[in-house]
Formats: sequence, C-alpha cells, structure tokens
Amino acid sequence: MKFKQFFSFLSIVSALVAGAMLSSCNKDDVIGGDDIKPKIILDSETGIYTVKAGEELVVEPTYENASGADYSWTVDGTEIADTPMLRYTWTTPGDRYIRLTVTAAGGSASEELKAEVIQPAPPVISLPVSGDAITIALGTDFVFNPEISNSEFEDFSIEWTLDGQKVSDERSYTFSATATGNFILRIRAQNSDGTDTKEIRITVVNSLPYVLSFPTPSYFEPSTTRYTFAGRPVHLTPVMENLTAQSFAWTVNGSATDCDKPTFIFTPDSPGNYIINLTVDSKASASVKVICVDATESQRYRAATASSSPRSNKVFEWVPAPGQFIGETQTGGMTGNETTLALANVWAETRLANQHYVSLGGFGGYIIVGFDHSISKRDGQYDFAVMGNAFLNASSGSGGSNEPGIIYVMQDINGNGLPDDEWYELRGSETGNATTRQDYAVTYFRPSGPGMNVQWTDNYGASGHIDYLNAFHRQPYYYPAWIEADSYTLRGTCLANRTSQDSSTGFWDNSAFPWGYSDNMGSDNMTGADAISGSGQRNGFLIENAMFSDGSHVNLQYIDFIKVQTGVNSKAGWLGEVSTEVFNFQDLSLMPQ
Repeated sequence: MKFKQFFSFLSIVSALVAGAMLSSCNKDDVIGGDDIKPKIILDSETGIYTVKAGEELVVEPTYENASGADYSWTVDGTEIADTPMLRYTWTTPGDRYIRLTVTAAGGSASEELKAEVIQPAPPVISLPVSGDAITIALGTDFVFNPEISNSEFEDFSIEWTLDGQKVSDERSYTFSATATGNFILRIRAQNSDGTDTKEIRITVVNSLPYVLSFPTPSYFEPSTTRYTFAGRPVHLTPVMENLTAQSFAWTVNGSATDCDKPTFIFTPDSPGNYIINLTVDSKASASVKVICVDATESQRYRAATASSSPRSNKVFEWVPAPGQFIGETQTGGMTGNETTLALANVWAETRLANQHYVSLGGFGGYIIVGFDHSISKRDGQYDFAVMGNAFLNASSGSGGSNEPGIIYVMQDINGNGLPDDEWYELRGSETGNATTRQDYAVTYFRPSGPGMNVQWTDNYGASGHIDYLNAFHRQPYYYPAWIEADSYTLRGTCLANRTSQDSSTGFWDNSAFPWGYSDNMGSDNMTGADAISGSGQRNGFLIENAMFSDGSHVNLQYIDFIKVQTGVNSKAGWLGEVSTEVFNFQDLSLMPQ
C-alpha cells in the first residue's frame, strides 16, 4: 500500500510539472480540449425503449465533447442511422439491440440500448352470437354483453348504433324487440392503437321457429339412430326449443301410441327397424329410428384373452370444453398440432397410455374410451376404475381439489366396434337431487382474438365465460383447435358445484362429493393413492349402477365403452375453471391385486 501511494505522488507531481510547462508555452490558448473523449447521455435512465411495431422510435441523446463528431447507430453490425438523433421504424415485434458510437477528435464513445418493439394492441370484440345474425321474438329483450380485449387503456371508448343511430356508449347493450322487422346493430370499440367493429343483423319475429330433434351419441356422431336388444327399453327424449310443450303425440311405424309424455319408453319385442315419430303441440314433428338388433347381449360379449390389456387401448373422441390446459404446450403437454379430431384422439390416447393427465375443460367436456375386450360385471366388487388427481387439503384433510366427472357406459349393441349405441349414466350420490340438472346444455363461443375469455350461454338463460389466465397459461386460445364451428354445445348432467373461497386465507376449495364420480375423493376412492398430492388417485365404479334417463335400473352384464364428462359448471377465481382430469381407465378384473 505504501509503495502505491508513493508512485501515485510522483505521478501527480510529474503531471503538474508537465502542465506548467505547457501553460508557459501557450499562455493565451486552451490546449487539450480535443483530447477529451465524447460523452453520451441517453434520454432513458434504463437504456430500454418501448415502441409499437409500425410506429417511429425516437432516441435523442445529449452529448459532451462531441463537436464535429461522427455518429453511427447499428443493429447486428448494420448501420441504420448516422445522425445525432435516431428516428427508426420496425414493422415486426421483437427486441433489437442498438449500438451508438460517437467519434470526435478526442476519441470514441459507445453506448448500447435496447428497443422493445411490441405488437400494437387495438381492441378486439367477441360476442356470444353464432355468426353475424340473430333472431329474437317480439316483446323480448336480448342483452349483448361482449368481451373486448385491450379495453383497459385510458382512451378506450365504445359506441353502439342501431340502424345508424347511436343508442349507447356503455359496455353492454340491451336490445328491446318492440316491433317486428330487420335491424342492424353495430358496436365500435376504439383505443389509441386502433378500432374494431362488429355488425349483427337482428330479425324480430312474432315467435321463434320451433326446434325439435333427437340427441346424437356424441358431438362428432351425427346419427340419431338408436340401438337395443329385444326386450330392452329405449328411452326417447327430444331436444326442444321455443315450444310450449303442452301436448306430445308419439307413433311407432305410423301407429299411434298411448304415450303423451315428453319421454317415450319404447320396448321392441323382436328384431327390426322401428320409426318413432313425435309431434309436439301439433306444431313440430321429428322422427328417430330404433333398430332392435338380431343378436342377444351375450352374443355381443367380447371375452378377455391372455393378451388383453387391463387398460383402455382406444380414444374414440376427446371433446373438451374450453379450458386452461386445452392447447397448452407447456404443463398441458400438447404439441400445437392437434388440429383435427383424429390428431387430438391420438394425442389423448398416448397420454393415457403413459398415465399422463388429459383435461376435459369446463362443464360438458368429455372423453370416450374403449377396451380390447368387454368389461364384465362382478358381484360385490368394483368393475372398473378411472384415475384422476383429486386431493384433500393437507392442513384440514378436507376440501382440496375435487373436479367431478360424470361416468357413462355403453355396450356395443350393433357390433360395429364404435361407441354409437346407448349411453347409460352411472348413478352417483347426487342422482335425483333437486339441485342436479339432468338436461343441462352449455354453448361455447370461439373468441375473436387471442388471449380472450371464452364466453358461454346455457339452456337455463345463464351466461358466463371461461377465464383466460395469462399468469399461468399463455396459449393463444382455450377453444379446442379441432372444433371447426364458431360455437358448439355440450349436454349432460350438471351437479351443483361445491366451490368456495376461504375469506381469511383467500384459498379456493372444491369439496368432494360422497360417491359416484371420477377425480373426486369420495367413499369410492380406492386405496393406494396419496390423498394429499393426488398422485395415483382413482375411483372405483360398478356397472350395476347403470341407469336409464329416468333413474330406473338397467341390467347390464358387461360394458365396452366408457365416457367421462366434466360434471360441474364452476370456476375457482385465479385457479380457473373446474375441469375433470383423467389419467387412466382400468378393468379391475385384469389389474394385479
């Protein structure tokens, strides 16, 4: 330390002597100003500049000791400007790293800065309307409640016009059908980045058209044909819209029946084709074919062999409702290539084979699987199991995460190897409860832009949305990529949700149901699972609990197909929608004991 101090002292003395000598030779001039390097002072403390693609970035530093200097702005070695001020426009988003070099008589100086070029964020309007037209009955009101992205800007504004006349600047608009005719409703949303508009053609009629149809076995199965064995009833219940439904007239092959109820229980006593026709209120009619196959239940049975797998080997349809794990390529494990039903099914099949979870999304989302053999009914024992990931709260041993899946089973009655026959729901603890809806249907609407909530409406007049959770899952859309339509409807049994939030901790709970559902810590939760983590959790099910739509018992000796469907319409705040997850399907008669 002492040696360094001594040499520093000598250096100072030498500098002072040299300075004095120079001053004595140039008494009236300032010498050495050109030897001082220039200094760059950026107009950003961080050196980071944010600009929108298509807009001009302006960087205006101040300089010292830069008289007569040369300037060079470069990106990746390419010069983009040679002026003191940078003015530049990028048309595509991305980060650019810029080097500014200033060269003057006294030397050179450089600074690095970063330009964050972001995508402009104009508003995007999404409405829960299929297409751009809607029909409304005279004397009714229709509430248009759009989702609008990028509406948080201070300069955001909205305007509704009806046939060119401004009618509102509020977020939602109620159209009152006070006269028949055709109307053009237009919504315009604007912020500093741009404008979006939507136009809806409204037709007001005296009464809405009647809709009367029979349901299909699944979303992708268009046939309404029903199959049964001789002596086994078929319960026929139509889907009705805009009907007062006060009278029902059923015929079989043209002959009138004595049934005047909305559900017709038809029991063929011999093989053949039967055309069942229904007329409602003498206004609307629909027909369905019932085929009584020329085979017995035992003849359709497929016995297991030594090579049979105890686990499902085929996914026939994976049709989830929108949800945070749909299209998710990180924790959700999807590839982004699941753009057709076939590709989605293969992906789900591979996941199940490796006991990785497949999410069914919000209410109604389902998966249909099959086995390489029939699963037989056993006396006094669970016949099959469905693996989920339900768990209890570690602190209380209750609550936790339970996302119940309704279980349906099917026999291959027509023998074609496809799940296009009769679904029978398995009885659960909530069957017959006043709060359980057996005829629930939700329609989901494709968002107009990425990062938006998915809106829905149900057949009870309610509406809502599946939240887009950008803090956890940032895939562009939660709407399944293999659903081509801009809206789709899922039907099934809906349980009253058991979702709650602890007011003191803010934690969310989805409490378990007593029994009868997958992904649920009920009394049918099988041993061998970790109740706290959910690892290995599975529920056991009895074929004996299969029932007709009216809750009466159907005596099945075996099954060939299983469907699991998310059974609640609920969401748990920042955790998102309640969605059933499945990991595996097991024939317990073949599983190691």
